[in-house]
Amino acid sequence: MSTCDLGFEHPDPEPVIVEEAPDLEPVAEAEVRIAEIEADRDIAVAKIEAKVVDEEIVAELAALRAENEALRAAAAPPEQQQEAVVVVADPEPEPEPVAEAEPPAVEPSEEPAARKRKSAWWG
Repeated sequence: MSTCDLGFEHPDPEPVIVEEAPDLEPVAEAEVRIAEIEADRDIAVAKIEAKVVDEEIVAELAALRAENEALRAAAAPPEQQQEAVVVVADPEPEPEPVAEAEPPAVEPSEEPAARKRKSAWWG
């Protein structure tokens, strides 16, 4: 028994036995290799599924296009040969030239020029 700083007696702790850890390196390498193999497998499966899906989409698209063409053909009115209608527009008549009239000449009058009226306030 040992005495602590406060004066109490405590039993001695049991010694801790540290065991050496087993070497986990080979196990970790094996797990990494397994994960790589599984990842490669998943990628290969995804590529195969994508190819199958692409083929299905192409086939479905071709079927839909054929159906679309059939529906358009059924909905279209029967073709009739129409005669071409030619529309000839009447040419616009040219405007007649308008003779420009000369303004009348101003003759000087005999009256003297009127005086400019000045403001009543300024004289």
